[in-house]
Amino acid sequence: MTDSVNETLPKPALMEEAAGWQPQPFWLIALGVAMLCVGLCAVAFPLMSTLAVEAFVGVALLGGGIVTSIQAFAEKAWKGFFWLLAIGVLNVLAGLVLLLDPFGGVLALTLALGTVFLAEGVLRIVIAFRSRQERPMALMIASGAMAILLGGLILTGIVNGSSLVLLGVLAGLNLIFAGASLVSLGLSQRSSVHEGPQT
Repeated sequence: MTDSVNETLPKPALMEEAAGWQPQPFWLIALGVAMLCVGLCAVAFPLMSTLAVEAFVGVALLGGGIVTSIQAFAEKAWKGFFWLLAIGVLNVLAGLVLLLDPFGGVLALTLALGTVFLAEGVLRIVIAFRSRQERPMALMIASGAMAILLGGLILTGIVNGSSLVLLGVLAGLNLIFAGASLVSLGLSQRSSVHEGPQT
């Protein structure tokens, strides 16, 4: 009985090894460089990267909608069956729209992004005025105004098509910053390994 219980208990050595595991610096640097290259390509060719982001969102919605619909039919007895099925069908339809009409999907995503920035900016300013006695509100008001300005620029840029490449640029910049951080982390780990423990 004792042996079977001991076998089910986690081994302290394995737990310590898992807790202390870190990825090799070489792989961190390699992944970071790859992300930097992809990010630079996305910024250099923003329309192509925007279409790639739009296609990824379409595939994700389509896959999620199919899985949700299957889950709904697997639980017909559940009271929320029709709601779950409706969510699945809506996700499938949204995914198909994005995949079958790429430029229309980009327009819809850009419109949604601009609307989100506008709403976020308004909410930040409202929160700043409601909590002005608890925290400094100047910075929050400034960030809210910046979000409103960015949302307005996105929505007005849809008219002349300049905002249609924004998703690709944002995705590229995100990859560039993430890649740079991974390269920096890998280099710092490699230098610490070469230096060894200080005695």
